[in-house]
Amino acid sequence: MKRLLVLSLSAVLLFVGLPANAAIKAGSSCTAAGIKKIAGNKEFTCKKSGSKLVWNKGVVVKSQSVSFSDFKNSKPKDELTFSNLGKNYAYVPYLAWAKSSEKIAKFQPTNLKLTALIGPNTDPINKNPSAAVNLVSRMYGDFTQASEFVLIYYNFDDIAWAEKLVEQYIGKNGGYDTSGDVKKLCPSRDNCNSAGALTNSVTGIGLTMVTASDQNRSNPIFNSGTLEAHEYSHTIQKKQYFGRMPQNLAPPQWLVEGGAEFIQTASVHNESFNKYLLDRNKVTEYLYGFKYFNNSRLDAFLNPTKLGTDWDLWKGYDGFRVYDIGFMVSEIMVAIKGPNSIMEIFKLMGDGVTFKESFSKVFGVQWDSAISAITKVLAEQIA
Repeated sequence: MKRLLVLSLSAVLLFVGLPANAAIKAGSSCTAAGIKKIAGNKEFTCKKSGSKLVWNKGVVVKSQSVSFSDFKNSKPKDELTFSNLGKNYAYVPYLAWAKSSEKIAKFQPTNLKLTALIGPNTDPINKNPSAAVNLVSRMYGDFTQASEFVLIYYNFDDIAWAEKLVEQYIGKNGGYDTSGDVKKLCPSRDNCNSAGALTNSVTGIGLTMVTASDQNRSNPIFNSGTLEAHEYSHTIQKKQYFGRMPQNLAPPQWLVEGGAEFIQTASVHNESFNKYLLDRNKVTEYLYGFKYFNNSRLDAFLNPTKLGTDWDLWKGYDGFRVYDIGFMVSEIMVAIKGPNSIMEIFKLMGDGVTFKESFSKVFGVQWDSAISAITKVLAEQIA
């Protein structure tokens, strides 16, 4: 699960760990009595058993209310808009996936310089990161992209090696003191299962650190290419406003992370809608299992006061909400206007246009009108 810790307009450090439900099963240890987590189709509760805290047997939660696969290769009678989104929401996943797939088919990768560096004691989990990165590059082949994308794969034995490379590529241009980031991602041999992204504020080079311990070998986040696709998506986002966006503006965190989450899923699975749906379900399964995010709470999350100015607006939420809720909103945006719509907003904000004004320019409707349709349809799905 990716968790954002620091944001500036010149640098982003992004920690990526195992999904919250990765190790959850009946009888396995948990941390606090009463907490609840979803794994698969069950909600598990942490209970005290003797002197230990363990997950109970779990109860089955409701599945998604719409079978999206039924709408494959079909389209709504009228063009999808925010005004008719409610009655046509079942078409959204397929339309978003299809428009992204069509875009990828039209473009070749940009003149991308991909540098993959592997620690002397490290066996990288993903042996071919360029495949996923190139798919994202093709999806946005008509947008300016980073001059270089650097991947550093390392394990606990290669921490010193990785630290030297971060110093070489980022140095003091990361927007804050990045000297301890390598160890934060891999504090011990038994706790080395994360990734982090940085950007050099002078060169614009995007760098991603990826741990490669034995703990992650079977984790699809690390072996499918979606991690690298996600991080490269961020470099394209930032390239649209890099060094230009006024200090009083910041794209909504749910659009930055949710947009990258959608892009990674649609690009890596561009040839299979069924695989796209499987990954989509993994991203959103938590939301479909709970009834917390009703219409008003979704509005508070997606449309807070001072939207488009500060990421602190989402500090009070579980860190993954900007990913799963953001994914669903980004998917709607792409289904209506195509994958360029996400990136056009970043580009306009780089020109000093506010988020709401940028949204209106891209979609031809006011944000306040669109958000009411978005929260209504999402609440009906997940509440």
